[in-house]
Order: sequence, then structure tokens, then C-alpha cells
Amino acid sequence: RMPPLSLVPRDISPAPREGCPLCPSCLGTSPPLRGREYLGCMRRVVVGVLLVATACSTGPTAPDVGSLETVCNDLFCVDVPQGWEPEIGETHMTFNHSLNPNHTFLTVGVINMRAIVETAGGAWPLPPEEVTRLFWSLLEDSEVARFERSARMVGGAIKSWGVHDDGQMWHLMFPVEGSRAIGIEMRAPNDSWEAHADVVFSSLSVVE
Repeated sequence: RMPPLSLVPRDISPAPREGCPLCPSCLGTSPPLRGREYLGCMRRVVVGVLLVATACSTGPTAPDVGSLETVCNDLFCVDVPQGWEPEIGETHMTFNHSLNPNHTFLTVGVINMRAIVETAGGAWPLPPEEVTRLFWSLLEDSEVARFERSARMVGGAIKSWGVHDDGQMWHLMFPVEGSRAIGIEMRAPNDSWEAHADVVFSSLSVVE
């Protein structure tokens, strides 16, 4: 097994844009937007507002991390806080928390970085920072999530933060070899659950 990741972030997010990114002026463009372009612009604004409203929802507060359980398949292992109930597959593991099983989701699995890049219209190879951003762009194109920021961890993994229609979302992309990586995704009602995500992210080890 490879040693656990050390979650010491170096912020690699682009500098924030001036103004409100969710409040574009659909009426004040030059030339003015009309017809389908105007409707498309307004649709993006509405989706953005809905995602922010979801992220600000209360939902249950995450319980203390408490004791940990190591869960493995033949490819990797993670430590999960108490309350996360697993289903273990050959190339992935999924979990829901007993406190709120319909709105807490944790997935650990093998991902193909090249497939992400090419699906998003890019050319492989790309560094994992850019692959992460393209991963989020696919979710944004589907209007189910919005990227917020990302950071490189010691060991080369990329942690990213965003808003999903379930609430908050955290993602870790850990490159293994070539285009192969291990991805961990957690979605939960609010940011109190980030402590649970960090425990899982920092514990990832790949079975050699």
C-alpha cells in the first residue's frame, strides 16, 4: 500500500473575477442579447441562484468524526468516519451516511483522466489540475454543479470544492499511472461535512 496522502494544500484556483459571477447583465450586453441567447443567459443565472440557495440550505449538521473504519477492495483503501455505510464493488465503493442517507453520498473509484479530457473537448495529456477543472466543467454543462476552487495536496492529488444540487461537494483526484486515477467524491447538505471528506481524502491508499 502506498503511504496516505498529506492534505497540505497549495491553492491553485484562478483569481476571482470582479463582480458577481452569478449576476451577469443579460440585458446590458453590447450588442444586446435577444431571443435564444437572452433566454440561455437568464437560464444560467437561474441555475446559479438555485445552486447557491441549495448550498446555503441548513440540512443536518455532520456528527463528530469519531472512530474510523478502514474499508478496502482489491485496488484501494480508505478510512471512513462512523455512520457511513458501504457498498463495495470491484473498482469502486459507495457510501451513504445513516444520519441522512438520501442526501449524503460518498464514492471512491477508478477514473480515466483521458476520457474526462476528451469528453470535455480537450487534448490528452493534461496536468491533473486541468483535468479536475474539466471534470467540473462537465458537471457545469449539465447544470448540476458549480466549481468554486481547487488546491494541490502534497503527493500530487488535487482537492476541489464546489456546489452541487444536493448541497456542498468535495472532490479528490489522485493520479496513479498514465491516465488512471482514483477519484473520491463527497456530497452533503452543508459545509459541516467537510471534516468527514478530509478524513477520507487523507486516508486514501492504493494497493500495489
